[in-house]
Amino acid sequence: MSLYSYEYQKQQTSTLTPDHRIRRILIHSVTTLASLFLVLLSTLLLNNINNRTISPISASTPNVALKTQSEVGQTYSNDSKSVKQSNNLTISLTPTQSPSELKSTTYNLTPSPTTYNLTRNFYTVAIIGDSMVDTMGEVLEYLDSELKTKYPKTKFLLYNYGTGAQNIETGLARFGSHFKYQTRDYQSIPELKPDVLIVASFSYNPFTPHDRDRHWLTLTKLVEEAKQVTPRVYMLAEIAPLRKDFGKGPQGVNWSYDSNYEHSLRIIQQLENAVGLAKTLGVPLIDAFTPSFNSETREGKREYVNPSDGIHPSVEGHKFMAEKIAETLNLH
Repeated sequence: MSLYSYEYQKQQTSTLTPDHRIRRILIHSVTTLASLFLVLLSTLLLNNINNRTISPISASTPNVALKTQSEVGQTYSNDSKSVKQSNNLTISLTPTQSPSELKSTTYNLTPSPTTYNLTRNFYTVAIIGDSMVDTMGEVLEYLDSELKTKYPKTKFLLYNYGTGAQNIETGLARFGSHFKYQTRDYQSIPELKPDVLIVASFSYNPFTPHDRDRHWLTLTKLVEEAKQVTPRVYMLAEIAPLRKDFGKGPQGVNWSYDSNYEHSLRIIQQLENAVGLAKTLGVPLIDAFTPSFNSETREGKREYVNPSDGIHPSVEGHKFMAEKIAETLNLH
């Protein structure tokens, strides 16, 4: 009985009726046709995508003309690129570089300073002022460096007529006199006849009592005297002072806070005189004051002030003023 049951079950699972066979054939055929249809549809879609996609091309010559198989639209050839216009769409194609060209290409991401070639190969430049000019160096080393960078093919002879602790009236009085201070021994400015004459504001030595109008009028006279020497006269408004910490430091005056605020305010007012007077007199302004003034704290930027005395420019301050001078001078 068990054997019979086994044979009977085997015969039932392995025997197919004609209807079953036809049904399987139809299912197989339909599956095959569906697969072929999907393959055909995928091929058509890929071809359509390829026809709409434009890839960068390499060209051995700069004149490259592009055409589609249907030649729809217009193709223009230009010196360095091809432009295809179709369906109101403009596409620019730039030839790509070969791998060897890419390897040989180097890029300099550090901007080089702009240099200029002047018609003359030699200039004399003089600056008159108080200790803010005196501390620029015996031969104006900071300015010399900036000018050499900007005008590498031009020679400059620089004269520092700065003297410490002098106000604008003292500067005007010595303008026409022989100059001797520290290691410097110069003929008078009118005798020197420099090509460029920079008049500093003498703002850091206000009058006692303070008189802003007196400073304005005397600075005007000094500029007018300078114009008699050379047509290239510039006004220098030096860096802005500190307020609370003005004069603070091992070598500073170390006054009280009230005195610091009062004195530094006088300096700021006289620096503002220089800025306004340059416009009034039609003299080019070398403005180190405005960009060094912190509008939030209402005082000068600390990085530009020497921490040893809290008054004169630091190394960064001198570099900053030298940059302003070099970028403002018009020697063309």
